[in-house]
Amino acid sequence: MSFPSLVRSVLLGVTVLSAMALAPGLASADTGDANGAGDAQVVRLLAAKGTLKWNHGTTARYGHAEALVESSAPELARAAADYSHYKDIHPKFSTARVVAKGGGKTDVYMKYPVKIGPVKIELHEVMRFDPIRVDGLNHVIEAVGIQGDMTRGHTKITIKPVDATHSVLAVDVLLDPKIPAPQSLIDEELRDGAGDFVNGLKDRTQGHPGPVVSL
Repeated sequence: MSFPSLVRSVLLGVTVLSAMALAPGLASADTGDANGAGDAQVVRLLAAKGTLKWNHGTTARYGHAEALVESSAPELARAAADYSHYKDIHPKFSTARVVAKGGGKTDVYMKYPVKIGPVKIELHEVMRFDPIRVDGLNHVIEAVGIQGDMTRGHTKITIKPVDATHSVLAVDVLLDPKIPAPQSLIDEELRDGAGDFVNGLKDRTQGHPGPVVSL
């Protein structure tokens, strides 16, 4: 074999070996981390072994809840947009009903039982839901209050795919009642309401209750 041919053979061998060494990394980049090990939100939820909830915001105070769901993201998004069955998600939302549709938007009426100290009252609001949109890998549904007992109303449902059979469901809710009330009590209602919605939708979509504790 001539010297140039020998050099070409060596270079070809190095190239093939390099490609073989890189192949697993390239496959991982294409498919993503299927077990969610690299996702801080998934790690947090697996460690919690259940739904997490808190409040956030300063001038606008939101209740937030999130959970792992045994469902693909498209399936969970369809369930989240099934407004006619919101009444079946949790007893707190039993009054929910669709009151109008048009231009891809859906208006949902709902009464909200609110406990302010020793007093329990019912507030109502019509929330206008936009169509599902895709934001990167996430499925997102947003709604704003258009009529009722709130000065401001906003809901955001975010569904993030984890793998083919698991998703993260996150809900952020802002309901600012016209009647005065301590912010701490409003925070509690928003936090609990977001948690009840997340847990109810999770259980309904999975077909069984309980948290996802492994992937």
